[in-house]
Amino acid sequence: MQPAFVFCADTHLADGAWTSRPAIYGDAYYSFAQIADYCIQHKLPLILGGDVLEKKSNAARPIAMLCRELSRLQAENVPVYYIQGNHEYDRNAPWLSVHPWPQHIHKRAVEIGGVRVYGLDWLPKGDIQTALSEIPADTEILITHQVWQDFMKNVGRTECSLTDVHHAKIVLAGDFHVTETVVGVNAQNQPTVMLSPGSTCMQDISEASDKYFFELIRRSNGELYCGNKQLKTRRFSSYTVKDAETLDRLCAGEFTSAIQDMTLDTLPEEIRKPLIRVKFDKRLPDAHLRISTAIGESAHLFCDALVDKSRGEEETNRAVTKNDLVLTLEELMREAPESLQVAMMLLNSDSPAADLEKHFVVFQAKEENVDAVNAT
Repeated sequence: MQPAFVFCADTHLADGAWTSRPAIYGDAYYSFAQIADYCIQHKLPLILGGDVLEKKSNAARPIAMLCRELSRLQAENVPVYYIQGNHEYDRNAPWLSVHPWPQHIHKRAVEIGGVRVYGLDWLPKGDIQTALSEIPADTEILITHQVWQDFMKNVGRTECSLTDVHHAKIVLAGDFHVTETVVGVNAQNQPTVMLSPGSTCMQDISEASDKYFFELIRRSNGELYCGNKQLKTRRFSSYTVKDAETLDRLCAGEFTSAIQDMTLDTLPEEIRKPLIRVKFDKRLPDAHLRISTAIGESAHLFCDALVDKSRGEEETNRAVTKNDLVLTLEELMREAPESLQVAMMLLNSDSPAADLEKHFVVFQAKEENVDAVNAT
């Protein structure tokens, strides 16, 4: 077997994935450094499949971290190729052009590690179909960053499907934060495999914590194969608390023991503190307070109430669930002045900023009416 290159996507280089929690820092940088280390150690070219950066407008540190790793790869003469994802997309000057080493392969056919590769930046629906129809006939692997119907299974808005792809037999895809493989047929009705390595560190607390990049290998029979390479990432554990016995047991010592086990890894200091997610039955007295107290500062806690599906679709679809403290406030505030009712409305809102703006418009209209009455 002959390794050809390394592929990763969705590194989302930024200080942290949660802007409201700046202490969760460094995950994306550490994962990207591991990938660069592997490429240097094995002298393998690196292909970046888009969303290398988290934003179109970046602070200095993510760019500095990007350039640091690109300079390391350049010093070891390890080639780097890239396409743009929707997060960082710039039609005039791709962000990775800040460094002289990486090569932009949008609408370019290149041979990388003996494999014929063609790249496409993220493109909107319609444009991507045109671009997919222009893929050269000898393409072995297509590099893309799109919302694929084949991954999403008709959930949400998608941009393209494997049946839009011409000629390529393998598609390496960014954008989908899950490590996944799907098999279908391309525009020529030929078998086509699409593989997503997923994001290189957690970008949302609902994501899987195991993260990977791909090593593309040509087997002795000429076939191409993608091998998963697992990254060392911040430890994560999830709990569901539905009864008092489970709550008592976890708070009495199981949380502490589990967190101690998770911090034994030889991880850098900045990513050693684990992530803990706890979903609890909000009918359990003082559940949120007890969980928060038991975990303290030993882990980054994401704690939210379980949705009570028996209370109907409106309750089920809430993006923000209320803990026991908020439930108590709700009872106290049922007959409260308008200002307190507004606060409760915002606590329950899926879009607090938008609802606040609407309320302000109504408030202004009332004030104008009052002024008009007073004037007469």
